[in-house]
Amino acid sequence: MSRRRKKSRGNPVQPPRPTVRDGFLTEANQRAAEGTTSNPKLLVYALLGVAVFMFIYVHLYALPQMTYFAGGFSMPDARLMGYDAADIDRLRNVMDDSGTGQLNFLHKTAGIIFPISFGLATWAVAGLVMRRGAFRWVLVAAAALFAVLDITENFLIDRILTMETLDDGLVTISSTLTVASWVLLILVGCSVIGAVIMSIVKSSVRQR
Repeated sequence: MSRRRKKSRGNPVQPPRPTVRDGFLTEANQRAAEGTTSNPKLLVYALLGVAVFMFIYVHLYALPQMTYFAGGFSMPDARLMGYDAADIDRLRNVMDDSGTGQLNFLHKTAGIIFPISFGLATWAVAGLVMRRGAFRWVLVAAAALFAVLDITENFLIDRILTMETLDDGLVTISSTLTVASWVLLILVGCSVIGAVIMSIVKSSVRQR
């Protein structure tokens, strides 16, 4: 004979309802949610760190070291106010193949990594830190334009330092790109730093 299960009398035992605190079921869920909101900022800080490191390496270490190969003269891409054909001709007279080769290698490595990392850092700050609006996309476009101008300027400098007959028009174009890239770097850099500082201040005020 089959045994029949006895039906329990009364209402079945209901599991206790979870308590919801601050919109989260458990403290673990709250910590996980807080972690997901902080991850984007970690990405921003990491990209900013890479961009700052590459700027220091290129403009405060590598380019000043290149003056050893140029008789004490600064490199064209380090001159904020630009240069003319006489400046380039002076460099061509004092720099040998080893010096121009070192500068070319710098332009093809760190000279490309820095503007790209700067553009990515600006994109991260604009998308994850700044408020919605047209200004942040203008900032990203300016950073992208800086990257294009800076990389193009580097290749033009390598060209005018190694060409057989100096082209004054090419020197003027290269100098114009140098000045424009420095202007964009300063404007975009100040905007990015200001946005990050404002974000940190607001976060500290909310935590109080």
